[in-house]
Amino acid sequence: MTTDPADHADETFHGSLAPLNIPDYRRLLASNTLWWMAMWMELIVVGWLVLEMTDSAWQVALIGFYRMAPLLVLGFFAGPLCDKIGRRTIIVNSQIVNLCVNAAITWLLWTGQLTIWQLSLGATVMGITWAMDWTARRSFLPDLVGKSRTMDAMLLEGFTQNLTRILGPFSSGALIDILGATGCYGTLTGTSILSLIFLVRLSRRPPTRQERTQESSPFKVVMEGLRYIRHSPPILGVLLITVALNFFAFPYMTLLPVFARDILSQGPFGLGLLGTAHGVGAFIGLFVVRRFRQSPRMTWVYSTGSFFMSLSLLAFAISTNFYLSLFLLTIGGVGQACFGILQSSIVLLSARDDMRSRAMGAIVLGIGTGPPGRLNIGALAEAFGAPLALGLTCGIAAVLVVAVVIALPGFRRAEGLEPT
Repeated sequence: MTTDPADHADETFHGSLAPLNIPDYRRLLASNTLWWMAMWMELIVVGWLVLEMTDSAWQVALIGFYRMAPLLVLGFFAGPLCDKIGRRTIIVNSQIVNLCVNAAITWLLWTGQLTIWQLSLGATVMGITWAMDWTARRSFLPDLVGKSRTMDAMLLEGFTQNLTRILGPFSSGALIDILGATGCYGTLTGTSILSLIFLVRLSRRPPTRQERTQESSPFKVVMEGLRYIRHSPPILGVLLITVALNFFAFPYMTLLPVFARDILSQGPFGLGLLGTAHGVGAFIGLFVVRRFRQSPRMTWVYSTGSFFMSLSLLAFAISTNFYLSLFLLTIGGVGQACFGILQSSIVLLSARDDMRSRAMGAIVLGIGTGPPGRLNIGALAEAFGAPLALGLTCGIAAVLVVAVVIALPGFRRAEGLEPT
């Protein structure tokens, strides 16, 4: 008999805030908040650094490729490794590596020795840890709060994640403007230290059954997970839309420095505002997700938000007015909230406990299609300009979302999201 952790928590908080009654969830949430904050800050400062050092949209896209490329490889194995090694162990050690990378780049900037190859190496290492870290953090949630509170836990993380989407890019742009890239990376190092402090205080929980019994070969475990996903329409639909958006839509972040400087005539502060706008919209989108969190048709909310975000980015691609661009990114953020929160929620609620890490690993694999997407949009931008490149790719993303909904009746009819 399994026990729901929510049954043994203090009852200080109620309703959607109930997961906060669990001390380990509070620690993980605090660490995740700082983790997301560091990620959004890093995306802005790295893009700006590369653009200033090379003056090349292709190089900006390439550094994004290095950051995301490990996901395409490790997505196959992240789930089984999390089960074998343990989710807490993966999370803590990944954060230690992130801290070391940020500290090293801070020192290189301080001493004036930073080069493109060092930034590329740092981005690759961070990509490796992210593939493992994200899978472990997400699949850890039901262990901490129980499946009955997983959706509430995801909403709370969505709140903090989208708050950092506002504060992270804004802080990064402001810090670059005031203190330079060195000051920004110094702040990233401090943020990584705080995140690690919360993680080491997580309880050392006994390993789950699936963490104790990983005797099959890694390849066999991966193939079992893929077969399971193929026969679960909700998870398969989420995976396919994840692939579409990560290859065609999300690479817009790579070109954001190009749009800020070359299309909208903005400096680092304006770039930070553009990054913040999407986070403001995603923050507003939380209320949309909360409104439909008990809906039996969460897959509809997920796919509609994904389609809406793609169209908003298509409109952003053809805008030449800074304030209109801010508005369009804000609107797109509403759709992104539906995509981001429900992506994990649908998978965690649909997957059996023994398949949870593997299902989340498959989502990492889908996210891993972002690197070739970044190279694709970088090459298109170099050849035809950033506006045409982004408009074309986001238009394709919108069409593919519609195609998935039409092609998978089990996805659009999914109700209840019980494990299969």
